[in-house]
Amino acid sequence: MSGNDYLWDGTGDPDPQVQRLEALLRPLRSTRPAPGLGPTSERLEARPGTPRVLGWQGLAAAAVLVIAVVATWSWSRAARDGWSLQYLEGASWADARVVGEARLGLGEWIDTRTGRVRLAVGEIGEVQLEPSTRVKLVDEGRASHRLALDRGVMHALIWAPPGQFVVDTPSATAVDLGCSYTLRVAEDGSGLLRVEAGWVGFEHQGRRSLVPADAEAVVRRGRGPGTPYFSDVSPAFVAALQVADFGDTSEARARALDTVLAGARARDALSLWHLLARTHGSERGRVHDRLAELVPPPPGVTREGLLGGDRAMLDAWWNELGLGPAEAWREWTSPFHEPSR
Repeated sequence: MSGNDYLWDGTGDPDPQVQRLEALLRPLRSTRPAPGLGPTSERLEARPGTPRVLGWQGLAAAAVLVIAVVATWSWSRAARDGWSLQYLEGASWADARVVGEARLGLGEWIDTRTGRVRLAVGEIGEVQLEPSTRVKLVDEGRASHRLALDRGVMHALIWAPPGQFVVDTPSATAVDLGCSYTLRVAEDGSGLLRVEAGWVGFEHQGRRSLVPADAEAVVRRGRGPGTPYFSDVSPAFVAALQVADFGDTSEARARALDTVLAGARARDALSLWHLLARTHGSERGRVHDRLAELVPPPPGVTREGLLGGDRAMLDAWWNELGLGPAEAWREWTSPFHEPSR
């Protein structure tokens, strides 16, 4: 074994999968001294220069370590060979049948054209690609499991811990937080994210939307993700929210904001919280006041601080919405806000 092997002496370039295994096993590490192999009177003291023989406990531990290392190495090697895919035919996913199999290699594109494709996301999930969908494998699992969706429709089902699956689009990056979702991208790069379960972080150049289950967010090329909203809002609310996000004039955006604030329910605090960071001046003050009516801010969170964009206060108010702690999603999405296409 070479002198610069990470598994042998800790030097050289570490394999990300070995590091992940180390992190998983670290909490199980014992701090107690190793037990003896029997009563002191029955131990065999090795003479100088004589190899010490492992007992069955030591052999078992060594075997487990070897199996874990080999399995991790094999999985990592398989990941570097690309992801498996199946070509399907049928009028719908329910009656689709497999008509061919292949692998999608690193940096390769696949265009489904008139058919459907089921693509394994390494060992952590799968995506279903609708007809007329074009995707590229960007990262097999070395740093993350990452695809680029150029156009079309994909359905993702991920069962890994948060932050493992990332999808770049022409307008924003979707970071999976352990969930099921559908992502649509049109020819002009605009799109729609719909989350069925879990959460997705949707982001572009520092503009972030956290989209929970039963919520959606649109995206525009060059503008990033829009304000998320729950799917049961009225069409008028959705239309006004999109103008408030992407309207061409300040007058149009102001009128649209009036409609959003007037129609907001307690559940729509999700949308108003995002709007706090996307409005300015008197408009931000109006958003604050309406959100405070729906969900009062916690002690220590002031209007002055929120209007000034205090991040800690914004996070503290988020925690009052009943949607989970802000620290968790910010930690998992922060490494991926810049697309790597």
